[in-house]
Formats: sequence, C-alpha cells, structure tokens
Amino acid sequence: MDGVVSGECFWTLDRAIAKLRVGPLSGRVDVARPELGLHDVCFGGRGLSGRSLGVRRDLENGAEPSWPLAVADAYVRGDDLVVSYLPSNDWPYSPQVYWSASALDSFDGLLGSLSVLVSVQTHLLDTWPRIVIESRLACNELLFVERGEGKGVDARSLTRDCTIRPTGAACCIVWRLADAPISYAEFMPASDFRELQVQGNQKGNCRVQWLLFAEFLEKGVIRRARLQSAFLTRDNDLELVAACCRAMEQRELPLTT
Repeated sequence: MDGVVSGECFWTLDRAIAKLRVGPLSGRVDVARPELGLHDVCFGGRGLSGRSLGVRRDLENGAEPSWPLAVADAYVRGDDLVVSYLPSNDWPYSPQVYWSASALDSFDGLLGSLSVLVSVQTHLLDTWPRIVIESRLACNELLFVERGEGKGVDARSLTRDCTIRPTGAACCIVWRLADAPISYAEFMPASDFRELQVQGNQKGNCRVQWLLFAEFLEKGVIRRARLQSAFLTRDNDLELVAACCRAMEQRELPLTT
C-alpha cells in the first residue's frame, strides 16, 4: 500500500473529543484527558486493543496516572490537533500538546503516521516538568531498535520488563500487533527523553513509557520533545523503521504558539 499523504488526513473536534481519520486509521483523543492518548483505534475497520501516545504527569509516589491541568484552548489547524493547558498551584507549567497527522514521507509500506509534540514552559526557577508519553498495545512481539551503521538497524526482542537509556542515536520500539497483520512503531531522538520503560504481561499487552526532559527547566525557557509513530506493513518492517527514522531526523520541530 502506498504511503499516506497530508490531504488524506484530518481531525474533527467536538467539545473535548477529537476524532482522527488518516487513510485506513481512525481513533479519538479526549483533550481534557490526554493521558488516554489515541484510543478507540481502528485500522481498516478492525479494532485494535489498547491506546497510544497518551501524555501524562510522571508521579513518583505511585499514584494513579493522570493529567492535572485544565484545558485553556483546543483547536484544529491543518493536520494538527493543538491543545494548550493552564498551570496549577502544584504543577506550575503551561504545556501545549500537538497531535499531528502529517505523514513522514510517502513510501511503500508506510500505512499511516502520527506524532505528538509536547512543549512546556514555566515562570519559576529550577523546576522539572516530569512528563511521560505512554502507549499500551496488544502484540505478538515487541522489539527495541536502534539505527545501525549506514542505512541498517540493530534490533532485539524484548521478552522481559526493562529500562533503556538513550545513546547517541534515535531509539525505536516496534509492536508486531496481535489484532492485525501490521506493525506499529514509535521513534524518539535521544536528546528528547531521559529513560524508556518497557512492561509486558502474559496476555501480550505491552506498555511503553517515554520519560521526557532529562534536566531542570529554567524560568521562561521552552522545552520540546517529539515522539513519532507509524503503522507499517509487517513485511520488511525493520527496513521501514530505518526509513522512518531518517525521515524523522530530517524534519524540524514546528514552532509552537
């Protein structure tokens, strides 16, 4: 199947619920509960178990994960769903979250792509916005992939819970999905996260958490991190992952407003 072009993807926003359709992919985002991410996902009319690209606060005390901030504004601009949040007394940040349905590049094997950009600012000195992007999907196999020499990739199967820290190259996780004969991949530049946590269970539901922002935030400074995802044909999915990594690295971060 050919890659998805920008004109084939769109969002519709009704109050707090945004609906996405990009080629054969559809799903929902509740902008008031970004920790749920893209859910009620269907691919080619087939429902996929789980959810992806949820954005939440990283809580150190083991409390139930949530997003503590109220929505200041939400709108659709082109292929982007843009949501701004209000700071609170106990979490003094003004984040923006962009869910973007823009395709990476159009090439055979790329069935659809979606990214989430988190932009955060504070008006206080030396604060640390502990934010996580999380996906939970049912899969037959989970792979951790790094860019190798030249155009290749180095991949290893993840069969137990683990924590991975960034190296110099972009990192990628690949789910070979249980609900459809396709693969789902997430990519992030090494500079945008401080730790990657992987958890699985006996039913094959695998939870991946990208812990963002490795250092404290100075007053007035804006930090951004982008996680790119892609739905890929199962055949040659690792070669496609390498192509997606190259496409991601060539894209500039969009300016936030």
